[in-house]
Amino acid sequence: MRLVVFGATGKTGQEIVKQALKQGYEVTAFVRDPAKVTLEHGDLKIMTGDIFDITAVAQAIQSQDAVICALGTSELGKTTLRSEGTAIIIEAMNEKHVNRLVVVSAMGVAESWSTLSFVNKLFFATLLRSAQQDHEKQEVVVKESDLDWTIIRPSGLTDTPLTGSYSIGENILGKTSRIARADVAHAILKELDDNAFVHKAPTISN
Repeated sequence: MRLVVFGATGKTGQEIVKQALKQGYEVTAFVRDPAKVTLEHGDLKIMTGDIFDITAVAQAIQSQDAVICALGTSELGKTTLRSEGTAIIIEAMNEKHVNRLVVVSAMGVAESWSTLSFVNKLFFATLLRSAQQDHEKQEVVVKESDLDWTIIRPSGLTDTPLTGSYSIGENILGKTSRIARADVAHAILKELDDNAFVHKAPTISN
């Protein structure tokens, strides 16, 4: 299977790329700065471009079997990177007739807000408010598309090793409100194989 990863140099994106190559996928990593890609592999193609450049995005999507969107930013201020970037990805997918999309969002977005603890709701409503608003808009764009989409909503991301043991489902309660990025990547690639959550937005947590 051929797939393209947007946000490939982020921590979650790097895990997706690494595990996908290990599983035998042909991976295109769409990046703004190729110097941030340290992994070398015969089935890895690096494509440099701007997520807001529809021509570059469409070129990366051409002839792919699936698209993974792991766009994000470490900045806490107001941002539209996820929502606007995802809208461009969807436009390019429609242009190139590629239908399978998996998007990394966050636990607490949309109807999953009710699954958060009081402390986490306070955290989202203050420090992470801008990121949450961008994720909300991003999910609307995805759900309004005609694509075969899946939205993955991880709880608090950690850089701990892959366990392969986690809970995933719609509006589940996270036992620890933590999940390894490696496990999120594992779940995304499993979803591409199983198609268990097409047109659904499951939460993944430990």
